[in-house]
Amino acid sequence: MRHRRFMGPCELAVIAALLSSGAANAQDGDGPWYKRTDVQGLLGSYEDSTERDRLQNFGMFLRADYLERGGFTVGVNRTVLNGGAGIEDISQSAVFLSGRWNLTPDWASGQITLRLDGHVVSNDDATGDTDDVRVIAPQVSYLNFARTFYADIGFSRSSYGDSLINPHELEVDQVTPTLGFGFNEQRDWLQLRGYFISPSAPQRAQNEDETAALEIKWTHWPTTPSLLNVDNYRVAVLAGERIYAVDHDAGIIFNLVDLQTGGLSLGAEWAPSERNRILLIAGVEQYEDRIASEEYEHGFLYLNFTHEWN
Repeated sequence: MRHRRFMGPCELAVIAALLSSGAANAQDGDGPWYKRTDVQGLLGSYEDSTERDRLQNFGMFLRADYLERGGFTVGVNRTVLNGGAGIEDISQSAVFLSGRWNLTPDWASGQITLRLDGHVVSNDDATGDTDDVRVIAPQVSYLNFARTFYADIGFSRSSYGDSLINPHELEVDQVTPTLGFGFNEQRDWLQLRGYFISPSAPQRAQNEDETAALEIKWTHWPTTPSLLNVDNYRVAVLAGERIYAVDHDAGIIFNLVDLQTGGLSLGAEWAPSERNRILLIAGVEQYEDRIASEEYEHGFLYLNFTHEWN
């Protein structure tokens, strides 16, 4: 029985966007507290990979905001990654905690949000290469009152546990500048986010000491009732390279030893009632494992149910 050298349970982070600032679709509750629960699931399969076969993920997030002053989010998820022939499965648990505070100074003509996220990840990876991960991630964002312009700058530092197959300590720094634009009478939202990542030990990062990628997300709300009564459509594209990424929108991390080289996803969201929403996304991601000399794809289907309550 071979042990796996890596873990990759968080591929849904590319497009989940469960915990974003709400620049394009913020809603107000009836009372001082706005509360929202998200339940999500993901099924994935791998092509051209000898190390991986299937992926299952289940998670839940609770978000609460008091008026427009600030709030918090708590999330947990559980992942099972099935290995290829002769490779052990890996089970992983992750906890996410986020707090935010909103400021509206007179000179800003909009809202400034100060946010701090924390992640704790543990799994049964026999190599220890992807286990015992701790992340701290501050972010400062701005959204104008018209909700047509958004900008943020995020930073994260990820600390990985000791590896039994690589003696080098690993810390990963990430900077993520972001711009968002609303147009077409707020029927369209475009977000651009850069990922600039610097692992401290290239020996544990596919021999990379720096990676850079651009993530583009577009959301469109139809002006007239659409096919199957879809509320909005979504497209996401990732170009460039990134490794050990932290996704501020989805509130999860890619504790993956392989190099992500691209991604594409398509999604649709339905609103069957005022307080309930259903999001369905299908996508494919490209990865490179230089140690095994493999380039492979991960296809996935993601489902999220949102309920807002007071």
